[in-house]
Amino acid sequence: MIKSATFPDREFATKEELFKELKLNEKKLIDLKKATIQKSAEKGQLSTFELLKNDESIKEYIESKDNYIYAVINTTKYLDSHDDVHLNGIWNKSVNEQQGKIFYVADHSLKINDVVAWNSDVEIMVKSLPFSFLGKSYEGNTEALMFAIDKNKIVHEGAKQIIENKRPVQNSVRMEYVKIDLAIDDAQAEYAENKKTFDLYINEIANKDKAIEQGYFWAVTEAKISKEGSMVLFGSNDVTPIIEKKTEAEVITSEIKEEPTIVTQKRKLSVI
Repeated sequence: MIKSATFPDREFATKEELFKELKLNEKKLIDLKKATIQKSAEKGQLSTFELLKNDESIKEYIESKDNYIYAVINTTKYLDSHDDVHLNGIWNKSVNEQQGKIFYVADHSLKINDVVAWNSDVEIMVKSLPFSFLGKSYEGNTEALMFAIDKNKIVHEGAKQIIENKRPVQNSVRMEYVKIDLAIDDAQAEYAENKKTFDLYINEIANKDKAIEQGYFWAVTEAKISKEGSMVLFGSNDVTPIIEKKTEAEVITSEIKEEPTIVTQKRKLSVI
């Protein structure tokens, strides 16, 4: 029997049966996805988070600032556990519209005591980063939706402790889908447009083996950030760590361990 995140309470005997149900309900499912406030932390997760140890220079990818964290709120080209693939360019319009309006909070809670950083202290950015830089073995780059925040502006004591102690957390975005299409890997005439969508994007997906195996996905080409991005334990997209520069003391300590006779002052990257 085949299970689908799109129909969580049903099982299908064959892929063909699942595809027919997807096609039959395509418009309703798209309208529902657009009408729903999506919180990736509520979708579940793909895999367990591993503490990342990455020594690539942050300067190669980000105009970084001292004492800042860079929370990776979402990444593209990755099939998540809700069968959605966010594609490059998804956030371009929303970032311009929502700059200075989006909060960084804990667990998608819009309560005063759960604010990690206020909207005026959150700089939203989109950066192209290698998957390897974020601790994944996939080839190529992903567009990362990121929040740049001065650590002195973090007002949530629990979040401060998590960051200071480099606890392995993830991030998640509250969003609304604007443009979304159903991709189905079936050459029958009734799926012509869905097959075109599948073929158009399949080679962009980092974990495309999963997409090929299940035979379908939802291609999201535009979304709106809605009010906040969150620090969470687990999200549907687990390529969402917190990045910060190592302090001089951390750099010196790590380099003494690796190269006992050479101590440099070069800044390196630490990923929580």
